[in-house]
Amino acid sequence: MSYIALLALFPISASAEESKASKESEKPKRVQTVADILEQPGVLTPKGSFVLDTSLSYTQNSSNSVSVVGYTVLPSLIVGLIRASDIDRTTLTFGLTGRYGITNRLEVEARIPWVYRTDSISERDLNSGSNAATLRTVDGNDIGDIEAAFKYQINMKEAPYWIGSLRFKSTTGKSPYDVPINSLNDFEELPTGSGFPSIEPGITMIMPIDPAVIFMNFSYIWNIKDDVEVDINITDDDDNTENIRVDTIDLGDTIAFSAGMGFAVNPKFSFSLGLSHKTILKSKINGTTASDAKLLQLDSLSFGANYAIDRDTTINVGATAGITADAPDFQLSVRIPYTLK
Repeated sequence: MSYIALLALFPISASAEESKASKESEKPKRVQTVADILEQPGVLTPKGSFVLDTSLSYTQNSSNSVSVVGYTVLPSLIVGLIRASDIDRTTLTFGLTGRYGITNRLEVEARIPWVYRTDSISERDLNSGSNAATLRTVDGNDIGDIEAAFKYQINMKEAPYWIGSLRFKSTTGKSPYDVPINSLNDFEELPTGSGFPSIEPGITMIMPIDPAVIFMNFSYIWNIKDDVEVDINITDDDDNTENIRVDTIDLGDTIAFSAGMGFAVNPKFSFSLGLSHKTILKSKINGTTASDAKLLQLDSLSFGANYAIDRDTTINVGATAGITADAPDFQLSVRIPYTLK
């Protein structure tokens, strides 16, 4: 969705180019040179330009669950603890993204996020005689997973324009397996990263239809499996013995598709509407899919508004609302790209 602001402004620049071309058509034409072909404009960061993109996003999500810490003897008899919980999750992410145009067709990008997460958990033990719910707060903050990407514009002359991309996500954030947990397997500190590297190839289509721009994107996120050390405390006759088991975790890959429209109101202001869908495949542990693993479907609607302060600075505000149970309830983001030439 990072192309929304660019897409909405694209028809204006295209119209200006057409008007300029019509005026210049009356003048004598010169022979086109190789330099003209190589320097023709694209939709990515122009050659030699650097864009510093500062962003801040706020994500809110909530869930209700009932869990059993124990085991079932008979279908009607449970030995253990039954807990009902209401969880409100809040995530703030501050990001610095740099984009540099190697050529008018090729751009390189790097992103460094800082993540703050807090969970407010209201829970009650149903079979322990509790008269009131207890409130517990867990948080965590640290650097997130640093990302790097390459983007290449396949065609330059005729619409629709196609852009190929390849993104790599590192494991610089705190993994869920690196933070402490309590005896009930609850986090005592929240992670800020996935703990697994991933590679995401993608393809984007941009179709100018004056005064709007239609865009679509398809990508596949391949999460690379890795060995994870899981600490298990086992009590034996000699008191405490710590046993370390190594599991191979293969997170489910993600199939993502998004589409929308950008519309330029005037040369300074534009807005966009979009729909995003993600299918997260089932995860595997030691090559086996768990019996309780499920396919996740994440769908969301987004709205964005962009205002150009001047030729080099814009402000982009975006809001996203989840429309399926697995998607985040709400996300608000503010981006300020600044171009250095």
